[in-house]
Amino acid sequence: MSFIKDYAFASGGILWKVLDRSRFEAKSLRYQLCFVFGLMLLCWLPIAFLSYFALGWNNFYLLFVRDIATHVRFLFVLPVLLFARRSFNKSFNNTISFFHETKIIDGNNANAFEQAIDRVEKWRSSKIVDFIIILAVYFSFYLQEHNEINKSISYAPWHTINGSITGAGWWYLILSLPILQILLYRWLYTILLWIIFLRKISKLNLNLSALHPDGVGGLGFLQYTQLSFFPVALAFSALTAGVMNNAIIFSGISIIEYKITIGSILGFVLLMFILPLLLLLPLLAKVKRKYFMLYSLEAWPFARKYEEELKAFYLTEEEKPDASWHVDLIGSFEKTKEMKIVLIDKTLLIAFAAAVILPFLPVLAQQIPLKEIIVNVLGKILG
Repeated sequence: MSFIKDYAFASGGILWKVLDRSRFEAKSLRYQLCFVFGLMLLCWLPIAFLSYFALGWNNFYLLFVRDIATHVRFLFVLPVLLFARRSFNKSFNNTISFFHETKIIDGNNANAFEQAIDRVEKWRSSKIVDFIIILAVYFSFYLQEHNEINKSISYAPWHTINGSITGAGWWYLILSLPILQILLYRWLYTILLWIIFLRKISKLNLNLSALHPDGVGGLGFLQYTQLSFFPVALAFSALTAGVMNNAIIFSGISIIEYKITIGSILGFVLLMFILPLLLLLPLLAKVKRKYFMLYSLEAWPFARKYEEELKAFYLTEEEKPDASWHVDLIGSFEKTKEMKIVLIDKTLLIAFAAAVILPFLPVLAQQIPLKEIIVNVLGKILG
């Protein structure tokens, strides 16, 4: 499959522009790994060193080494969000190419389709959005020191000593955390743009067919585009699991007290990473109705003729009518009736449920033996 052009859907923003100018994604895998590893160390290593010198070994172990949330933020979430961009952009390029190569986009709707993409690209590169993201990052810097939740030991217990911010805390608040937050906010904005894109194409007269074997009018490939958000969903869930892990370690809180939080995260994942495909439901319902009514209308002359041929055969028993076309027509009707108008399937649900559940397994393992968790999960799946 050949790309029409590189749309770089997940682009724009300060950090992505830095990567683009360095031709990050065009470099070798070794270079990319070294770059990401270096950024991880820039965010995490000074915090570790400064915390050690400020706290001493005992407090360093108690407050920093056991701070799972900080390690997860910079040693897992940061690289995942960086590498997720390339896979999503590649998936989006494949999607646009697929639209054209399958003739879903043809001469009748190509202009409207390109206008939709151009509008999204314009919003993607908006400087106003960059300003809002920077404002949000440094507003959260203010919240770090004035919000009781962020002051809690479950967030970053090493960044203050006796009410004063340590050197490690300043590095964390001024450099490390803003880099991570820019990534997070940019991905949230990319998800919003994806939702807008789906909304816009749902309004177009796409050249779909109820007879397509994927059972969803020919748009089944969008399920795989949606799946490319899996690493992002995993990263978001890992952030929450890390903070929850700290709460259990430092405050002794039971995981049961967080069942509402876990449920909220699951709801967030459903809203952000699964439900956007429901925007195409009206379009698919329209396609299904169109084909059903079309076949119903066009079938009447053939059905009448077939009835006359049957009557003639019963009277004369000379020439049996050919019923193959009738079987084909019935098959077309059945395929139209079986067409689904919802793009969400078990694969999507299982994948994004796994993105939520996997980061929480280490949290659960602190209070419930991992063997017991695995046995119970397998028992529910296989039973």
